[in-house]
Amino acid sequence: MTMATPSARRRLDATSVLTVFLLLCAVPTSLTFTAIGALGRPIVLAALAMFAWWLGHSLQRPFGTQTAVQPVRWLLAAFACTVAASYASAMLRGLPGTEVSPADTALLRVAAWCGIFLVAHDGLRTWESLYTVLRRVVLTGTLMALLGLGQFLTKNSLLGWFSVPGMSGDGTGIDQRGGFVRAAGTASHPLEYGIVLCVTLPLAVAFAMGDRQRGAIRRWLPVAVIGAAAVLSVSRSALIAVAVAGIVLAASWTPRQRLYAGLGGVVMMAAVYIAVPGMAGTLLGMFTGASQDPSIASRVNGADVAFAMAGRLPFFGRGFGTLLPTYVYLDNQYLGIIVELGVVGLGVVLALFATGIVLSWRGRRRTDLPLQSHLGAGLAAGISSAAVAFTFFDALSFPLSAAFMFLMLGLAGAYWRLSAGPSAQPATATSAAPAATDLRRT
Repeated sequence: MTMATPSARRRLDATSVLTVFLLLCAVPTSLTFTAIGALGRPIVLAALAMFAWWLGHSLQRPFGTQTAVQPVRWLLAAFACTVAASYASAMLRGLPGTEVSPADTALLRVAAWCGIFLVAHDGLRTWESLYTVLRRVVLTGTLMALLGLGQFLTKNSLLGWFSVPGMSGDGTGIDQRGGFVRAAGTASHPLEYGIVLCVTLPLAVAFAMGDRQRGAIRRWLPVAVIGAAAVLSVSRSALIAVAVAGIVLAASWTPRQRLYAGLGGVVMMAAVYIAVPGMAGTLLGMFTGASQDPSIASRVNGADVAFAMAGRLPFFGRGFGTLLPTYVYLDNQYLGIIVELGVVGLGVVLALFATGIVLSWRGRRRTDLPLQSHLGAGLAAGISSAAVAFTFFDALSFPLSAAFMFLMLGLAGAYWRLSAGPSAQPATATSAAPAATDLRRT
């Protein structure tokens, strides 16, 4: 075994690990290592490695090390405990053979989400590292949006050339609605792609408004690209989620900023109306004709089925991951959670999302720096929009949408801790600093 040099060890920090994770988002999520199966997607494997890395650092921390209270991390622990309790209950009750493997796989998926969350939450110890990761999240969203725009214009996934020995996939992800292509980027479904856009757009706006050290084109180009991709996604869910993000962001703006944002939105819609004939009617029809949309009827019927199933095991549900697609399509992650994790799981998940939003929003009031304030609003808006989008599909079944949600929650926790400043850290934490010098030195 070759020992790493000190300089090489210093480069392996949370920022670089999260950057590698974001780079792996370029691999189509429909591709998986055939020998591994559902867990063989590169971003899932990377997230599991991140969880193992975090555990390794936690084992080195001295017992009794104290830090300030981290509400989001406690709620993540509550979520993991709820999943474990549901799994134990299901195994004691006895599961059909077809549900055992999905239940085991679901535990590993939760471990992967914890890895993303904890590396972002605990590993980013300075504002500079948080800025860097957030900028790279915006860059990922911008590149994903550019690919989606290319797919929309060419009516081609543009990913047919992508092939890796040992990996296989089940489709390109793009779809059609109203005669237009529904882009998917590297996601396996347009709805998953929509989550990436609605999460990254508020952060792009935050950097555009707060990072005045960069030129206007460099700051506003990502906003224009992601915004255009969201409008042209031909996705009702993505449009609603972007609207939610805009409402949350607007609450943090001055009246003049809201006026400029409104004018910008009108200009963008006018440009789409002129450049893409028929798109305006298609977008309007998605909302005015919702009552005749079979996907809406399916979701309404799914609610009745979900509540009937949840009534049999109301507290911890039937086991996370055991509601197989062959049983019923709910197209609503919250209904899926109440079936699989019961009312306890639903309450914990809602509390986790709400706490991420509230801490990001409250954290912005602790700082006078414009960029930090805008980023707090951007994180709150991103989590809010993703939380709303969870009502339109089973988001935790898709690797990118689940990963970005837990990444945003981890970044919200890091933002809350950093916004508290050094005075929020108890004196005893100082003595433990060498061991807990986070995930920077491995």
